[in-house]
Amino acid sequence: MKIEASLILVAFILSNSAQVQTTQSAKREEPVIATVCEILEDPSAFNNKLVQVRGYVSVSFEYSTLHVEGCPGEIWFALADGSGPPGLRVMVNGKGIPGGKDSNGSRSGPVPVKLVRDANFEKFESYLTESAKVRPGILCGPDCHLYQVTATFVGRVDGVSKEIHAAHSNRSPFQPSDFKGFGQMGLFDAQLVVQSVKDVEAVELTHLGKNQPKSQ
Repeated sequence: MKIEASLILVAFILSNSAQVQTTQSAKREEPVIATVCEILEDPSAFNNKLVQVRGYVSVSFEYSTLHVEGCPGEIWFALADGSGPPGLRVMVNGKGIPGGKDSNGSRSGPVPVKLVRDANFEKFESYLTESAKVRPGILCGPDCHLYQVTATFVGRVDGVSKEIHAAHSNRSPFQPSDFKGFGQMGLFDAQLVVQSVKDVEAVELTHLGKNQPKSQ
């Protein structure tokens, strides 16, 4: 009987401990709501954090970026599975290293993110795929559509240190890149590594101001 009681007690303690760890893990995974401007203003404050942010995505042959109107600067836009969004063909990564520091000041690995390829992501991807067909100097017929795609994204922010950000803020636009940031040639002080997408809206740029969002 004593052995059985001890086993029950041990099982209860382990179960309770697992429950506490699960609750703590859920709290850690709750994204911080932020804006593109806030992230660009102080990338290090959001480094290695899961965030929720809304903006529109621009993709070209070498660039993939997240913007909002009225906010100077861009966040490099990446997908958590390592693939690039439709339209991005070539890039040279910067030297920015994802990850942060623990309570002891030691370097810790990046917060893990996994891309969710659900119906929302497929909708988002389909608009980018259509837009990628429109290329300067190349006719693709009346079925080509160029969209400004806006959505709410959840993902991990990778940001440069305060020192690097300050140096980049004072850098002349004519200076070559030092490759210390993220994305193409390390030109970006922050990147968003996307885990999930929701609330996708698309406006056809050829009729901007006339069309309503394609998705509600």
